[in-house]
Amino acid sequence: MVILGWILAATLLAPQDDSVTSGNVVLRVPAGWKTEKKPEGLYLSPGDLKEDQSYVVIVSPGGKAVGNLAEGLDKSWKEFEAGGKVTNRAPGRETKTDSGTDGLFSVGFLETNDGSRLILAIALFKPADRFEAVIAMSAQDPVFAKYSGDLSAILKNLRFKNVELPVAVDLLVSADAGSSPTVYALFKDGSVLSALPEEGFDGFILADAKKRFGGSWGTHETKDGDLRVKIGEKTIALKAQPDWSWKTSDQATFLKAESAAGLKLDGRYAVKGREAQQDSSNLVFKPDGSFEDKGSNPPLAGTYEIANYTMKLTFPDRVKTVSFVALTKSEAVLINGLWYRRQP
Repeated sequence: MVILGWILAATLLAPQDDSVTSGNVVLRVPAGWKTEKKPEGLYLSPGDLKEDQSYVVIVSPGGKAVGNLAEGLDKSWKEFEAGGKVTNRAPGRETKTDSGTDGLFSVGFLETNDGSRLILAIALFKPADRFEAVIAMSAQDPVFAKYSGDLSAILKNLRFKNVELPVAVDLLVSADAGSSPTVYALFKDGSVLSALPEEGFDGFILADAKKRFGGSWGTHETKDGDLRVKIGEKTIALKAQPDWSWKTSDQATFLKAESAAGLKLDGRYAVKGREAQQDSSNLVFKPDGSFEDKGSNPPLAGTYEIANYTMKLTFPDRVKTVSFVALTKSEAVLINGLWYRRQP
């Protein structure tokens, strides 16, 4: 049976770091737990389970929210009825992640078609216009109870990329769209990255990036409204301006990037300097989330999503993520390291 297969598969998982991304969800994995990504979701399981014990947590892929939380939770339970009879289902109890996303939590039993009995917990959250579900299951009540604290911690620490960044960062970008941008990503721990990851910040893990970008890292501090960035032996002073921009001693202007989560573009965008080439280096975006790349041969079409300084481009045969930056008070956007301007 599929449901029992989910539980058995969890025993084969490999140990995982303490943070992992699954679709729109960023979660903290309890110490010693194991994870694996599968088509039906992200599997998590305790690393200390004995051979005769079962416990698995599944983070479902999620999707567009239809109805309210109560209706969504009811639909989630009904999906299990194909595998058996749901009994003793508790009403949805209001819950909330530490970052403020509302959800409902419910526990019940599933008497499977093959005569087995499972205890189930479903937590459904609604970040913005999406539903995200987390399901926990076990065949043994004592085992389910043993890991209830870990499950609670997983749910409390959930973060959702469509409503917040997985890591707190302020992104300053040079305002001159006619040249290669200078970027300073400022993190709360006082570190600064003077590079823009090609794939953006979606699923960004600070510790990994500090190893990956090597000499591009430095430190930053703010004093009396002035920002000092030190990269290696070089120190850059940026003075705050009344219009919320920053200027260096040589009058270079920096602007703060917008988070742009959920942003929808509308119109034709051309690489700066190539505006006259109607069918070259042009991207056409629509508010419905579709786009066309006229610079490719043949032209490519697909859908796009924007979150965490990242644009996710979905083609019929693949998915590509690239960096995306929208500047305050600027019609230019930075896509995959190139400045694009919206055309009349």
